Amino acid sequence: MTAAATVLAGCGGGPVQGNAVPEGKPPAAAQVDVGKLDTGKYPIGPLAPLDVAGSPDAGRRLEAQLMAPYVLGPWQVDDTLTEGSSPASSIVLSKDDFAFNLRARVAAGLFGQPFVVGFVADRHNADSAAPMSLRNEVLRFADPRAAADAVTSMTSSTMTLPVDSSVHPVLIEPPVAIPVPGHPESSGSLQKYNDGDTIKQEVTALTAHGPFVVVQVVQHPKGPDAAAALAARAIDLQLPLLDGFQPTNPTFFPQLPLDPTGLVARTLPTAPDEATPMSGSAYPPAGALHAEANPVLVGPQLSTAGVDEVSIGASTLYRAKDAAAATALAQDFEDAAAKQPSTQSAAGVPGLPDSRCLLVADANGLVPKYLCLATFDRYAFKTSARDFTRAQQQLAAQYRMLQG
Repeated sequence: MTAAATVLAGCGGGPVQGNAVPEGKPPAAAQVDVGKLDTGKYPIGPLAPLDVAGSPDAGRRLEAQLMAPYVLGPWQVDDTLTEGSSPASSIVLSKDDFAFNLRARVAAGLFGQPFVVGFVADRHNADSAAPMSLRNEVLRFADPRAAADAVTSMTSSTMTLPVDSSVHPVLIEPPVAIPVPGHPESSGSLQKYNDGDTIKQEVTALTAHGPFVVVQVVQHPKGPDAAAALAARAIDLQLPLLDGFQPTNPTFFPQLPLDPTGLVARTLPTAPDEATPMSGSAYPPAGALHAEANPVLVGPQLSTAGVDEVSIGASTLYRAKDAAAATALAQDFEDAAAKQPSTQSAAGVPGLPDSRCLLVADANGLVPKYLCLATFDRYAFKTSARDFTRAQQQLAAQYRMLQG
């Protein structure tokens, strides 16, 4: 995938004078002056058609991305769970990923198990006075027996590893088993540890389901029982959703297509050192929401616009049902950003009169980034960067890639 993103140098060429007027585009698009578009060093033509993964490891990552639409978003369990670190989703490929996504005593039970791949969605609420969080994970194993054995092993390591400074976080008392309401097949545990001056109470639920293990890690302001109930609700929603996923036989991972929709080749690629777990692929809306800052807000907007695919790279490209829907979607994104505290207007991209840019800070008024938006035919697209020129150049380059 990284190699594909570098096959760009020959796709450039000098600026083309004239106006881009694709069929179905609103009349205002006739005002685009391609010759004025500053694209910097970014590619301005579509990538060469992308083939297949080519290796087991690249195929495993693609398989995890294919899982994304079938992994429950925490906001689907409680609509206040929209906040997340960047990125709020991750892919589990190795024991290092286990250590990052699971507590050490839980992750220890996975080492040596015939693990295949996993996908994680992690969100919390915005109320610092009553913090709540849910991490929902789907881990795939070689077969149902291996998944059941993994739950047994993770449960054992959780309960038996020593409670001392060698295992982090350092617990203030031994972990205890806790029932998961309505799910006697699930293994639940409660771990308590210090986080500064606060005692954290964290419930972990483990459930084998076919070749999968679904994991919920929950903190709830009302205590462990409420956390276990939230985990139970997540299991209720996750299991039927997961039943819709058709796993690929690992033997065929190298043959998984990199770009079955053709949209990735038309999306501004992410530099390798800036890639996120979801970069370099296109997703149906249910999968793409894992990459959105506010999935509760964006989900209905994508539905209204008839978006069927979203491609994620240095830009994010949304394929709407028609040009009017794409224009309305870009306006929705602008309106939502404008309502955030400390948002400031910025100049659009020279030569692209329908574009708009804003300087948007995060929820705490920190780490401001420039957000730029535009449309082309049935596509809405956006870029984001701390450097204004970079955000504008990326938007201009994405326009040129779509123009072809």
